Amino acid sequence: MDAHMLSLPISTLNPNQPCSVEIGTTVSEAIRLMQDGRFGCVLVVDAEERLVGIVTERDILVEITGTGADPIDVLVDDIMTPDPESLHASDPIAFALNLMHLGHYRHVPLVLSDDDSRGDEGGYPVGVISSKDITNHVAAFLEGSTERR
Repeated sequence: MDAHMLSLPISTLNPNQPCSVEIGTTVSEAIRLMQDGRFGCVLVVDAEERLVGIVTERDILVEITGTGADPIDVLVDDIMTPDPESLHASDPIAFALNLMHLGHYRHVPLVLSDDDSRGDEGGYPVGVISSKDITNHVAAFLEGSTERR
């Protein structure tokens, strides 16, 4: 892996489209969406579709399964990480790798940047980058470099 690869924009990893729910959604509905789409997280948005939180598989294990709470009675608002750190698709892969390492995150939301299509301060989710996406990218690079030898 070289510096050039880490300087490529996150968009080159073809990030997943976000799975999102509005504030006030039950955890059971979020779980259903995550299972149906095979997502490791769900982004929580407000009525204006701005990112306000993230709920991960781990949040569900710790806050619901681990406590015996009924996911039908719990809202995503109650277990989400509010105001999650996010990146832009144009940011370098190195930024995602660093943020995941420092924050111990497996998923990082991608939002529109300030100068993107809506012309305001951003905060609209457009994707999710996962540690698996980066691992797959590195593995493909390593596979290609061993074939050239």
